[in-house]
Amino acid sequence: PTVSESCKRLSLFTDSLEPDRSARPVRRNSLLGRSSISSSVVSLRSRWLRRNGFVADRVLLDNEPSERCESFGFCSSRELQLDAMDAAEFRRCGKQLIDFIADYIESLNGNRREAMPRVLPGYLRQRLPLRPPDQPETWERVMSDVEEHILSGTAHWLHPDFNAYFPIGISYASVLGDLLSSSFGVGFTWRSNPALTELERLMLDWLAEMMGMPAHFRNDSGIGGGALQGSASDCVLVSMLAARKEKLTQLIGKDAEPLPVSRLVAYCSQLAHPCVDKAAVICGVRLRRLGYDDENLALRCDLLESAVLEDRQLGLVPFYVCAVLGTTACASCDNLSDVGAVCHREQLWCHVDAAYSGGALVCPEFRPLLQGIELVDSFNFNPSKWLLCTFDASVLWVKSQSKLKDAFVSGPRASIPVDDAPISNPLEQICDLKDWGIPLSRRFRSLKLWFVIRLYGVEGLQRHIRLHCRLAQSFESQLLKDGRFQLAAKTRFSLVCFRFRDSDALSRLLVCRINQSRDLHLMPASVRDRYIIRYAIVRERAVEADVNRAIRVILKHADQLDGKFSNAASIASAIPIATAVATSGNAVNDSEDAEEPVELNSSVPIRKEPSYMSDDLIVGLSEDQLQEKFRQMSREFHRERRSLRRRLDK
Repeated sequence: PTVSESCKRLSLFTDSLEPDRSARPVRRNSLLGRSSISSSVVSLRSRWLRRNGFVADRVLLDNEPSERCESFGFCSSRELQLDAMDAAEFRRCGKQLIDFIADYIESLNGNRREAMPRVLPGYLRQRLPLRPPDQPETWERVMSDVEEHILSGTAHWLHPDFNAYFPIGISYASVLGDLLSSSFGVGFTWRSNPALTELERLMLDWLAEMMGMPAHFRNDSGIGGGALQGSASDCVLVSMLAARKEKLTQLIGKDAEPLPVSRLVAYCSQLAHPCVDKAAVICGVRLRRLGYDDENLALRCDLLESAVLEDRQLGLVPFYVCAVLGTTACASCDNLSDVGAVCHREQLWCHVDAAYSGGALVCPEFRPLLQGIELVDSFNFNPSKWLLCTFDASVLWVKSQSKLKDAFVSGPRASIPVDDAPISNPLEQICDLKDWGIPLSRRFRSLKLWFVIRLYGVEGLQRHIRLHCRLAQSFESQLLKDGRFQLAAKTRFSLVCFRFRDSDALSRLLVCRINQSRDLHLMPASVRDRYIIRYAIVRERAVEADVNRAIRVILKHADQLDGKFSNAASIASAIPIATAVATSGNAVNDSEDAEEPVELNSSVPIRKEPSYMSDDLIVGLSEDQLQEKFRQMSREFHRERRSLRRRLDK
């Protein structure tokens, strides 16, 4: 019906509710400043209008309803509703989104996209409006922009040619679990969302059993336990905060004056992740990075003991050690028995960061790495790396939950609503996950973990881990058949570290050329002051064909480098330019038959690599020569930027 017809029907309906209208007193509405009908009739009319697809911006008066409806501008709820979509529209768009995600992942499997985007910094500001829209836009238009602008600037970690960093835990099961968790709200206390709290605690007990962790790390032990954090960086920070609180509590009363936090010292290997540095900065403590042995690239415990003794003699207070299982640079592992023994003797908190390699512990053959775990105070790993869970999901276990909660439970709680209703099972321990980390509220992250474990099973996850390790071994064996390459570190898990024999310069140039060509995407690192190339098995559905293609690409570019540079000086002269090109993320020279490996036509300035992913090696260049190279690159950069702007304007 039209607006007028609907309002006439409404008028007849409300008149039937008030047969003797003249007998009722007329009330003044102070907001409208005019006569109005009773509030009950207004409420009935409003509900009827909303139920039949109409809303009003003013109260409907009892005289001349049809005319007043039109004058007040009644319109369909589709035009004035606050929600962007109703349930029917959500079903339609949701089905399209699921198809879009599946098509996107399949497009990567079919190599119909490149692994790395061809965009410049600030590209989205040039494509998208700088002001938000005043009026709603259609779903189709939003998704069109996703395809055109967002995907064109996305690094596709699931691409067969993406072999940088570490495995990425994206699976269909996890995506569905994450989608479901977005619909269930949040939780902070047990009462605020019982299922969230209990499923998370149960899932961490499942994982502890799957990985062979000690019983005191289980939530049902009542001693220690675990909770999900956002990332490994969060876990390291939370454990350091707990260790700091414990140490300060121990020292209360021993000194006449309060102990400055800046006197506390933490320790880790030089190969530990930079998140340890970040945690130390946030905690306001000192951090000492110690050397590692040449054979296993593990933290040297003799250096740890001497550093602790030296710092105590200087009046400092050692309190925390971060050991690593699976370093970012080369997947090396510290010896937990040795590190734990030192921490136990010196009364230091021992934390283990197993962000990458922890997932491998579901396979019994990797569990010897846990020897000494009984001496560890806390342990973290990321299911979002190797156990097929989407980010964010990082597990943190602690030996003593009371020590952890002491760092985060303090101050008044008057602002937090408390439900004092009796618990049906008072014998069951009540856990409030807000006391297990920095944020009060948390997402229902355990749902995706539950989905993955149930839909894959323990044996399915073991097959996934073993497949990646087998592919890494296949890559190693094929690569070493070419005598020009050697391993830079022992192959561990699904990471292979290699380099040109006795040539850091050629190794660096090879990475630059490969990343520039978009044939593969690799990430270098620095180990033993040597430049190394990392090849990681990243995507879930990796196959032998991906490894074979990677070998062909690496050997092709190595062949093209042979004979191009006759001496170290000629290689070094190309390194600064090639490094700028490779780290910029922009294609420079796409021709496979190009005469030179790099050209000065990049439009992005040099970006310094993170310290754990690079070295400062410069071969054969004096300071004046180096400055001249950078000046030349700067001139080319500005020239290309002006040329690009002119083309865009046209």
